[in-house]
Amino acid sequence: MRVGICGYPGSGKSTVFQALAPGSSGTQGTVSLGNIKVPDRRVDDLADLFQPKKKVYAEITFVDVGGGGRADTGAFPTDVVQNMRNVDVLVHVVRAFESPMVAEEVDPLRDGQRFNEEMMLLDLAILESLQARWQKEARRGADVDLVARYVAQLEASEPLRTLSLDADDLAALSGVQLLSAKPLITLYNLSESTWADEASAELRTPSARGDNEVSMALCGQVEAEIAALEPDEQSEFLEGLGLGEPARDEFIRSAYRLLDLISFLTAGPDECRAWPIRRGTVARKAAGKVHSDIERGFIRAEVYRFEDLMEGGSEAALKAAGKIRLEGKDYVVQDGDVVNYRFNV
Repeated sequence: MRVGICGYPGSGKSTVFQALAPGSSGTQGTVSLGNIKVPDRRVDDLADLFQPKKKVYAEITFVDVGGGGRADTGAFPTDVVQNMRNVDVLVHVVRAFESPMVAEEVDPLRDGQRFNEEMMLLDLAILESLQARWQKEARRGADVDLVARYVAQLEASEPLRTLSLDADDLAALSGVQLLSAKPLITLYNLSESTWADEASAELRTPSARGDNEVSMALCGQVEAEIAALEPDEQSEFLEGLGLGEPARDEFIRSAYRLLDLISFLTAGPDECRAWPIRRGTVARKAAGKVHSDIERGFIRAEVYRFEDLMEGGSEAALKAAGKIRLEGKDYVVQDGDVVNYRFNV
């Protein structure tokens, strides 16, 4: 999963990127990349029980899509827009602090609206061009009707992510990279003083708009300082602030949920691991995440619940209690399933 970090000049986008992906040094073309592990206590608990040689968390790739843009008009450079198109989730970092480097007064809601409007305008330009070409070709079909529906949605000043689309709709225009259709996290970047100000309470309170858009806040500078500390120092620092975990951990989980991803688990003496899959994935397809040979030679899956294992204390106890199930290839894997695959190739 690729999560694109974007924002207007002065928003603190680069600081937030460093907070979310500390020590990142990878690049791909004009973007910076950082691979981050998704915090998952279940992996830790399984490792405590099985004492494996290693434990592996699910990962997210954060992408700094590049700088530039104008907050006063909402526009971004062409290369930055293309980088946005190449990610799965957009994170709009919004300035919520005073800065002598930015001429405009602080107005997070204004900047968030400008961003949304720019994404919709870019999409509308693509779709109207597509409509014009198809009209010349006298084209008919479900994809033509869908584009008309998209255009009507945008002309009503509503982003495409708010539409209810089924699998056929999504497949019809899968090759068209529409920005306002992407899941969006609006991330308000507060200063320490702004964070403590009661006037910012609404920004600090996480909220959701439908299934594909959420907003939340963090103090980018503080989170970047926390991220730069060693793990033991982080714990001590967070305890001093009265916090149980860095804000970035909750942010990472929010991004994970926004893409409708879940994790199934595997556990044993070699490895305890979380495997990310789309919700609704069947057992045989999920097996391919572990290894293509397992998917190809799938026989059945032994499945039990992580919670049952923690309660029972061992796989042997679960077998004795009849809590390990045999599931076929069409079983829909659930979040928190611990799976052992039987296969033959």
